[in-house]
Amino acid sequence: MIKAIIVDDEKHAIITLEHLLKKFEEVEILATIQDSTLAKEIILEKKPDLLFLDIEMPSLNGFELLQQFETIDFKVVFTTAYDQYAIKALKINALDYLLKPIDPSEIRLALDKYLNDQIFTSDEQISHLNQFKINQMSETLALSTHKGLIFIKIKDVMYFEADGSYTHVVMNNGEQHLVSKSLANFEEVLVDNPLFFRSHKSNLVNLNSIKQYIRGEGGELIMMNDKSIVLSRNKKQEFLNLFKKI
Repeated sequence: MIKAIIVDDEKHAIITLEHLLKKFEEVEILATIQDSTLAKEIILEKKPDLLFLDIEMPSLNGFELLQQFETIDFKVVFTTAYDQYAIKALKINALDYLLKPIDPSEIRLALDKYLNDQIFTSDEQISHLNQFKINQMSETLALSTHKGLIFIKIKDVMYFEADGSYTHVVMNNGEQHLVSKSLANFEEVLVDNPLFFRSHKSNLVNLNSIKQYIRGEGGELIMMNDKSIVLSRNKKQEFLNLFKKI
């Protein structure tokens, strides 16, 4: 059994999530808590395996609550009403998020991640995520790498390059990060960001970081670091239409 606790200041949100969780036989709900100031004591007493935690709450928000613990010996699934863009950005890291109103299929995925030990919760992540929340979320991307959680400014990415089920994130300052997410994940995150263009099945480029276009059947894009990136034939006209020519 997965022993769970729900912390949310909105009673109707607790009732809804409790109803959804009861559909999964492997979940036992130990407690539901509306007052986040009382949550730490109850969590320490009940010792849950999994905590479903609202982010925006009065008195203590979700991140501030977690920062009260010396060690976090339970896994965390955040529940939040943040917009779709923010959720997509945050899901690039190893923690899990459920967007309100919660889809039962997303709960199933979260439980499967827990069972497969793919949800990780560390003090460092919580501290960084709290800072991430304070800053403008739409300008920042959270990357989960083998070194830990890294926060980058989206505008500082030169290009993303696919490497099987991994993606190389190449920065304007020359730094590179290897992330165990596909390029499609990043394209989904950045779908509404006009800075980025899918030039080829293997590349997503920052339009501000292109130095030169070389004509061809599709053509080539020369990036600021002199990297040559293929522009696919079916993307050529869409790309050229983005720029004013003299």
